Amino acid sequence: MKKKAWVAILTGILLLGTVIVVWSAWGHLIVGRRPFRNLDPSEILSATVRLTPPDKTIRITDIEELTGCLKDVVVYNKDNSYTEYAGQGVTFTLMLADGKQAEVMAYHPFLVMDGVGYRTEYEPCEALHAYANRLLQDENAIVILEEPPQLTLLCDHTAFGALRGTYSWQKRISDGTSTAIEADGAHPLDCKDRLLKFDTTETTVTLDFKEKPDAILSVQCWSEDHWGNPDADSEGVVMDGYEMELKPGGYIYEIIAEWSTEESGYGGRAHYSFYVEALGKR
Repeated sequence: MKKKAWVAILTGILLLGTVIVVWSAWGHLIVGRRPFRNLDPSEILSATVRLTPPDKTIRITDIEELTGCLKDVVVYNKDNSYTEYAGQGVTFTLMLADGKQAEVMAYHPFLVMDGVGYRTEYEPCEALHAYANRLLQDENAIVILEEPPQLTLLCDHTAFGALRGTYSWQKRISDGTSTAIEADGAHPLDCKDRLLKFDTTETTVTLDFKEKPDAILSVQCWSEDHWGNPDADSEGVVMDGYEMELKPGGYIYEIIAEWSTEESGYGGRAHYSFYVEALGKR
């Protein structure tokens, strides 16, 4: 009898390693499980995390730390009501050694695995959130850019968007190779119907890229008198960091910026244009 009792106890201990049993506030039995308990770092070829907001994707270089966080995750009953919640979601995309891809989103009080939502234990979910945001704040974070970032112009206490034109972009795909995208856009002087004029009494404008480029290759402008004439000669523009001097009157401006592909495998060059009339200080 004693031997049978010990067997039963040991079996119970082993089961607790994979299943967590708790009582809900209503007195119902809830069975939790650790879906990544047996995950080994060697099973993950590469991983990224996307934080929304601020809509940025970071490459994860320390796979062991990520695996440790995932091992602690506990999920309970299925619950897809996460779509009704608002807040920051952090989505981990894992490329696995068997060729499959897994997606895990921590969105407290939910964990979403490959599109299926589950109620989850607070502490491990919060740890995933903290881990993702720590990666984002790291000055050495490798940001994954699927396409050229948005450019916003800041002027006169107002923000307005630039028009993205021609770009050449490189992306890394799951097998480690790269693919290139070439997109041709119209010359800024042929975009009169797409460039809304911004009037200001200020003399400068600040360039606010969603992800700062490694280099600004060119800044030029044309008088509005040259609309429809892409062969017109451009004029130079004075830049100080990301602050650009505006010329008096109506001008169409073009910025060409570059993002290096060296670290992330993503990047390239992109053209942006905008139309401003500087009215001068009143």
